[in-house]
Amino acid sequence: MMQLAIKRCFSDAAVHAILIDPLATNVRAHRFYERLGFKFIEQKQLGEDESDCFVFKLKRENWKLPAQ
Repeated sequence: MMQLAIKRCFSDAAVHAILIDPLATNVRAHRFYERLGFKFIEQKQLGEDESDCFVFKLKRENWKLPAQ
């Protein structure tokens, strides 16, 4: 499902990268996105009452379509 979402994003030539920001505590999500080629960029503090998040980025040139 995520591969389809990525493919759809990159079908628009104006899209050069995709940013995502899972919660900092969501280690399973971090591993999932890294397996898809996303790279960790930074940790963001969202506010006093909110959890921190990690920002990941997938550049078009780093994404490879899965084998069909």
